[in-house]
Amino acid sequence: MEQIIDQAVNDFQSQLEESQEEFVRDIEDLENQGLSPEEILAILAGLNIASYWLDDLLMKNAVNDYLAATGYMLDDMVFFGKITETELLAFRRLQESMIMNYAQSLGEEIRLGMSEGIAGGLRGKRLRETIASRITLNPGRIEGMVATALATYRRSINAVMAENTEGDVLYSYEGPLDGLTRPICRVMIASGPLSYDDIETQFPGAFLDGGGFNCRHEWVQTPSEGFAERSAQASEDIENSPKKFAKAKTLLEYYRAKNS
Repeated sequence: MEQIIDQAVNDFQSQLEESQEEFVRDIEDLENQGLSPEEILAILAGLNIASYWLDDLLMKNAVNDYLAATGYMLDDMVFFGKITETELLAFRRLQESMIMNYAQSLGEEIRLGMSEGIAGGLRGKRLRETIASRITLNPGRIEGMVATALATYRRSINAVMAENTEGDVLYSYEGPLDGLTRPICRVMIASGPLSYDDIETQFPGAFLDGGGFNCRHEWVQTPSEGFAERSAQASEDIENSPKKFAKAKTLLEYYRAKNS
């Protein structure tokens, strides 16, 4: 799963950079043609972003690469329970709508930054820097958005299968144990195999959310080689720093506490 997500993030960011640069070049062409800032602002205001950004500037390529990644996710999955074609199609359509809207929102953000920069007299390198510095265009935020959406897509399918699975089935919290692993994820890795009901009781919402935003883990029936060692290491980490892990919460628990 991690390799698929990493590739999808890289492809999305690469296309975003290309489309963003082409947007700037188009504006520079208008300047070279002698159009005034007021005329360029009027053109920007009248742009159909869905057509210009997605089609003319090829940001739709990023959308298509993302949707291809959802297919690779399915190829890489172990289908352990019942899930219908209708349910899979619904998840796919939700992903398509989400990533299309997200890509278009980035185009709107660039248009806004472009307009503000031109109105402020910025050109060339300074205009590019101003656009790139916008919060929603930060590579870390984009990586988090794309990675989280893909991981949640896969966990959503696992959740449906788990809900439709009968009998005493146990799940282990699979994924890396390294310097980026959250405290709550270490706790869940250390928990060892649990039933679906026990997971929802001990770690509310974690079957779907994992450890939260940009999480690299998932609950699986068949963990990879070395899981027992990672689980033992996570247990040791918790024993050595009990206070650090005592307050670890799932995303759902965090929001419940925040809104209570």
